[in-house]
Amino acid sequence: MSFAVAPVLDEQQPSVDVSRGPGSGPWRAFRGYFRSLWSGTEPLHRLIISDMLIGGTLINVAAMAAAFGLFALAAPRWLGIAVFLSPVPYNLFLVVTVWRTADRSGSAWAWPAKGLAIAWMLAMLMV
Repeated sequence: MSFAVAPVLDEQQPSVDVSRGPGSGPWRAFRGYFRSLWSGTEPLHRLIISDMLIGGTLINVAAMAAAFGLFALAAPRWLGIAVFLSPVPYNLFLVVTVWRTADRSGSAWAWPAKGLAIAWMLAMLMV
């Protein structure tokens, strides 16, 4: 004689959300924001001021400080160089999104915005 035990579901116990992950929650907002940057739907002035000049510069300064810290701690030279150059893909992304947004906007500020993006990229490579 064998008895099968049925699982008892406790109504008070929270269920596990299996839908969490890269496809939902904050990841969806994160991807959506970068998708809107890439598609050129964000306002040009916001992209230049908040994303490129403020956010991008802070990221570059933080990477530079971390690289200098690694050099001061006598870490391997390649690691310091890698940390120093780590923001370059994000910088290129920002420059391309400024160009795409400027082309899409058709405003009179399109060419000055493009020039500013290139000048900022060169300055961030030197910082």
